[in-house]
Amino acid sequence: MKRTIRILSVAAIAALSSTAFAQEKKLTVVGVNIHEASMRGVGVANGKDALADFEKEKNIKVAVNVETGPGILEALPRLGTLNSSAEDIIMVSQLMANPRLATFLEPLDKYMSANAVEGFPQDWVKAPVEAGTIDNQHYTVPLRCGVWIFWGNKKYLTDQGVAEPPKTPEQLYEAAKKATFTKPNGEKVYGFAVRGISDQVPSGFATIGAMFGGSIIDQKGEVVVNSPAMVKAAEFLHRLYAEGIMPPNWSSIDADQLFTSGRLSMVVSNDNFTSRFESPQALGPGGTIPFHVPILDELRKGGVDFAGSQSFYWGAGILKGSQNKEQAYDLIKYLAGPGPEAMMMSNGNQPCRAAPLAKLGETVAANRVGIDTLAISRPPLPGNPRLSEASDAVAVAVQDIVVNGAAAQQTLDTLADDLKGIYE
Repeated sequence: MKRTIRILSVAAIAALSSTAFAQEKKLTVVGVNIHEASMRGVGVANGKDALADFEKEKNIKVAVNVETGPGILEALPRLGTLNSSAEDIIMVSQLMANPRLATFLEPLDKYMSANAVEGFPQDWVKAPVEAGTIDNQHYTVPLRCGVWIFWGNKKYLTDQGVAEPPKTPEQLYEAAKKATFTKPNGEKVYGFAVRGISDQVPSGFATIGAMFGGSIIDQKGEVVVNSPAMVKAAEFLHRLYAEGIMPPNWSSIDADQLFTSGRLSMVVSNDNFTSRFESPQALGPGGTIPFHVPILDELRKGGVDFAGSQSFYWGAGILKGSQNKEQAYDLIKYLAGPGPEAMMMSNGNQPCRAAPLAKLGETVAANRVGIDTLAISRPPLPGNPRLSEASDAVAVAVQDIVVNGAAAQQTLDTLADDLKGIYE
């Protein structure tokens, strides 16, 4: 009798161990903080956990490992070359999209042929799908798309006599100058900023350059960062900085945070930040004025009354070393579905499918501006295996001009030579 009980006890322990093991099954997603916010609702007022139903249905815990912008650029080649990886899915931005994706990521077509993502790729925005497609194989499913637009603090602009959103660079300067003021408590409010932290500089510089008709690298792939238009853009930023219209710690401050905390009157940022900027903890509902990128009058043509900007996207891909590829694909497909997509949208995520993008534009002013701008925008730097090097070079040069007053033409000429060694 005792022997029977002992055997049953061992069996029961084994069963419990198996159950515990199943409960510990985990998928790991590598992304930046905005992905955790989008998927889990972290830091979002009334945020929704878009992963909870998947975890319950599949009995799998999903961990979101948060990297910095530069960190995730480095993480792709580091994790993608492992034969066995503890990480399963990595979020890939437009800055990471180059032919080396095929070396780091698992092609998705074999999973799609058996279990298709509904509407993919025909219902998706074309550019991000193409960026994640190599030799007719899909390596990513785009889950987050957008473009940078201009945002104004409605109260500050009104109080400081800025009646209309600026439509030209000079109007932007005048509005920013007016909207730079000191509060009664002695706190200074700066009129304008574009992100100045190193990994964000190329995007900001490209957006300001577009106002003057310039770009860092043109659509033909030629380096044009030292063109007259980009020299004007760099000098424009230095003018704002030198006159105290941009904050003195511009190259290290989070411009978005400065805007949400009421220390900045205008900012260049994501078109899908309405929920963030107009949260009760920030400027409140209706507290912003989103507007198009200003443009020189002589560049207005073809019915377009504004400049392009820097477009961005994030797509989900499966790392080659993942030990849970089937489950990883299930998660990607799940996140691309209408239910989770809607939850992530409520967390401030902007999808890459045309229909919900258009729907957003019907009710959200910033998204209307974004949809217009996205149609004429592209990434600031094309994907390249040496992208981090290129991005760092742009940041060093632009920060030197803006903060230190380095000669714009000479500095950008040197930068152009550096970029040609990478891209041409």
